[in-house]
Amino acid sequence: MIGEPLRRVEDRRLLTGAGRFTDDLPADGAAHAVFLRSPHAHAEIRSLDASPALAMAGVLAVFDGAALGAAGVNAIGTGISGRGRLYPNRDGSAMADPPYHPLAEGRVRHVGEAIALIVAKTREAAEADAVRVDYAPLPAVVAAVRALDAGAPGIWPEAPGNLCYDWGAGDGEATEAAFARASHVARLTVRIPRVVPAFLEPRAALARHDPRSGRFELFIGCQSIHGIRDKIAATLGIEPGGLRVVSLDVGGAFGARSVLYPEYVPLLWAAREVGRPIRWRASRAEEFVTSTQGRDSVLTGELALDWEGNFLGLRATGLSNMGARHTGSGPYSVMRNLARMLPGTYAIPACRLELKGVFTNTVPMSSYRGVGRMEAIYVIERLIDRAARETGRDRVELRRRNLIAREALPCMTAMGSNYDSGDYAANMAIATGAADWAGFESRRTEARARGRLRGIGLCNYIEGAGGSAGEYVALSIDSGTGRLQVGAGCVAQGQGHETALAQIAAGWLGIGFEEIEVLASDTDRIEAGFGTNASRSMVRAGTALAWACDALIERAKRAAAGLLQADAAGLTFRDGRYAGADGRAVGLLEAARTLAESEGGAGPLAEVHSEAEEVTYPNGCHVAEVEIDPETGAVEIISFTVVDDVGRAINPAIVHGQSQGGIAQGIGQALMERAVFGAGDGQLLAGSFMDYALPRAASVPHLHPIDNDYPSPTNPLGVKGAGEGGATGAPAAVINAVLDALSPLGIDHLDMPARPERIWRAIRDAGSG
Repeated sequence: MIGEPLRRVEDRRLLTGAGRFTDDLPADGAAHAVFLRSPHAHAEIRSLDASPALAMAGVLAVFDGAALGAAGVNAIGTGISGRGRLYPNRDGSAMADPPYHPLAEGRVRHVGEAIALIVAKTREAAEADAVRVDYAPLPAVVAAVRALDAGAPGIWPEAPGNLCYDWGAGDGEATEAAFARASHVARLTVRIPRVVPAFLEPRAALARHDPRSGRFELFIGCQSIHGIRDKIAATLGIEPGGLRVVSLDVGGAFGARSVLYPEYVPLLWAAREVGRPIRWRASRAEEFVTSTQGRDSVLTGELALDWEGNFLGLRATGLSNMGARHTGSGPYSVMRNLARMLPGTYAIPACRLELKGVFTNTVPMSSYRGVGRMEAIYVIERLIDRAARETGRDRVELRRRNLIAREALPCMTAMGSNYDSGDYAANMAIATGAADWAGFESRRTEARARGRLRGIGLCNYIEGAGGSAGEYVALSIDSGTGRLQVGAGCVAQGQGHETALAQIAAGWLGIGFEEIEVLASDTDRIEAGFGTNASRSMVRAGTALAWACDALIERAKRAAAGLLQADAAGLTFRDGRYAGADGRAVGLLEAARTLAESEGGAGPLAEVHSEAEEVTYPNGCHVAEVEIDPETGAVEIISFTVVDDVGRAINPAIVHGQSQGGIAQGIGQALMERAVFGAGDGQLLAGSFMDYALPRAASVPHLHPIDNDYPSPTNPLGVKGAGEGGATGAPAAVINAVLDALSPLGIDHLDMPARPERIWRAIRDAGSG
């Protein structure tokens, strides 16, 4: 059962329109909410007059930040203070922690920031532009490289000079000594463009309040029901038990649904004030200026080599744009993952990272698929290609020479990551063989005869999967159906958890896949949990589920002994059945149902609060081959080969889907996606799908997924995580291929996205030079 490519049980309802998305949920008598948002990137709010709106038919109420503050609603906790000791600035101080109000109070700091909530009987009435706001516009800064300038507009008094953090990791002295011994140093500065998460389903919410019990309910699409519940409870000043959070079907997340969005707090508070449920659904235009965005950094890397081509040291400095405020995990994800993955798959004895984060008048930043990992891998893989060209070495051979050997694993890197298992050299050999790297030059010659520039590039990727330590899983029997219910703290947004978790339980317990039901994410039905991020669900929840299954096998043995009228100590368990010495046997499910009946159905039959914290390291190799039309600069990806090591695949079909989806996002990052803000006014110029390009079916070639799995020794399932490898490795593979195609023209650098216009200009400039 584990390891079989079963069809996802979720797909029938999702593909036939029977999904249960937030905006599909019924709510009798529900009012509709619309948020009044700032048209300015930076401005003082002089006054707000809601009287014209309140005089309109159908409008029930208007609430602003002052109303929430007067009622005792707190600022949203960012968690900065709790992690300050883990991520101090280089001088030992804590990073800046400006207040995060659910509705703007006194000043707005990015276009789209919510100022007021309008509640009406219909969406049309709520959308009427009748609230009057008097703004005093202020100068704005949108680029990270400008935010630290002496004359830049100050965004927060709590962050002098707009500096959020100034952090370092790695051994600086050892790195400097390595560079002093180097015979060659390759240097490169790259700009990682800002991207928009662009989920299929816009954010939505249904907020309720029960006046009899005093409890709140919130239905949203998110990545952590318990984390969101606890943060909202603290903001509203209630106990966590006073709020139920439910996340049903979710149309994509990519890390951007892991944060507490400020809209959810006033929606709940307003539901109590108006005495009826409240619906809210973001428009696509709202999503562009309110959902957290990703990437947006400038990084300079230097790679030191000796005369034989051995890597001696790596150092990187960078500037990361945090947007207008902290949203929670944003700074930690970038800092931790960029540092953790900086050496990539290579044996580099000394490494140093120095990273600054700055506030700007742009949409706040947070996690985005492959956060920090993609940036680290992009820097090292681009540097290796540059070093190969500058020293006259073969790109593949230079990598092979410096890859961490299979027999050296597990191994601790210079940045403190304990790589668990794999064969990085085999990944590269398999990928280059499948891509016919050796025969590429003949294809380049043939393309040249057709007037095309052809290039090939590769990237060895690795990324840390597991996120926060621990997870919760509980097993129980449904009294009506008799099926085994799995309640897990991880939250699905389309990954296939219902299928994968059921496969683990069925395989571990030896029972039928159809006998298992995976519960929807609901804080009233699942006691605890950390949620889904950092490719952690199978690593953390899968491990907890295996342990819970072991506990259930042991507990149900007593019931089996009673059914068989035998001594429990003499029973053996195999293939889902308990057997006695006399040959009689009973199934685990029958024993578990008997146990549940004896306990009156109270509480789970087995539960695990796992504290497992080992990080796993999925890895692989991507090879991209491209053709460029020199007349237009248009890029066509001819082929893309990928080798993945995810440890042990619970469902290979799901793993391949995750890999392909991540590669599509990586191709978008490399060739077309970029969120552009006006330098003077802070307006998001790429604020719709007319302006912001996403990869389409024609942008992504047929992908050739190849498995080269080495089970991780860190957990009983041997899994490593599979959600972010595609997005981590694809950008470097594609850009390396583009630059290889352009190399005969003397072009050795382009920043993402490598759009046709940018390539065309580079070709023109190279010709004129």
